[in-house]
Amino acid sequence: MQRNRLYTLFLSIFTFCLISCEKDIEFKGEIADPLLVMNSIVTPDSIITVHLSQSRFTIGDWYPVKNISNGTVSVWVNGILKEQLSHTTNGTYEGSYLPQPGDQIKIEAKADGFDQVYSQTIVPKKPTVTVADSTVTVKKEEYTSPYDPRMLIKTTYRHMSTRLILKDAAGEENYYFIKATRNYLRNGEIFMTKITDLKLSELLKNSISGNNDLFEDLYGDDWEINRTDNLFSDMLVNGKDIIFDFTFIDKLETASYYEGNKVDDGRGNMNATVELVIEIAEVSKDLYQYVISGYKSEGSYDTPFIEPVQVHSNIVNGIGILGSCNTYRFISGFDTNYIPERWEVI
Repeated sequence: MQRNRLYTLFLSIFTFCLISCEKDIEFKGEIADPLLVMNSIVTPDSIITVHLSQSRFTIGDWYPVKNISNGTVSVWVNGILKEQLSHTTNGTYEGSYLPQPGDQIKIEAKADGFDQVYSQTIVPKKPTVTVADSTVTVKKEEYTSPYDPRMLIKTTYRHMSTRLILKDAAGEENYYFIKATRNYLRNGEIFMTKITDLKLSELLKNSISGNNDLFEDLYGDDWEINRTDNLFSDMLVNGKDIIFDFTFIDKLETASYYEGNKVDDGRGNMNATVELVIEIAEVSKDLYQYVISGYKSEGSYDTPFIEPVQVHSNIVNGIGILGSCNTYRFISGFDTNYIPERWEVI
């Protein structure tokens, strides 16, 4: 199950990976030769996975990303060749090694018609997070339908308040990613996942006081629109405890009664388990810069009079990103008889 959660994090960041296929080739009047694109995010939660593709020229006609399936991908750990990855499907290569915190990972890739590319990263330690407080209350509400006074709706809610404290290491540049999801399970299997919108300024307001312009300084005047998936650095909180206050409200059950008789809503027995998962990950500087620049580049390409922002890449002789992260997870599970619709905001 941890691997599934990792892929959720990986995919949420990997959406920026394909951007690099289009942004990093400078046009000077001639179409540049395609480059090898290598993307990978290394974490102790999963085996090393690498994706190879061919860059494409953005001014020309659009065509799908061309995956590279005949490449050779080698993984070095702390200066020693560890393994060669095997191609699985669609340009994806997998190995068997589980990285450890502090490992220096170097990945080399070769393919016919391209220069050999390589990059390296150091797997960060898992963030030091403590649970300072967690309170759960269950509340029941009922109201009469505004359309029919004979209809009574009864609803049970779960209110949860949680304070997590992240201890930031002093004298280091640290970069973090934070996310909250709800996983709905039956028989131990996840059948639906909903990402919860987190407002970074609200989460950090107790950590950074007296600086209302912090987020504008970091992300620009429109930071609420341009914020990048809750990534942040320790620039103004170096070496301090970072406080996160979370509040979640979940609907556990709802039922309608017409003249005292329960109405069958056709949903049947909706018994399920909900896992509320809060993830705080330390990410490498290259990965942080890659996602930030990727998001900014999207906006710059929509404005014709602004020089396009180049997406950060740390791939030598190619483009893409080799990043790393390590994730702390807070998980709170509870039973529910209410399954929201996929488009319902929670």
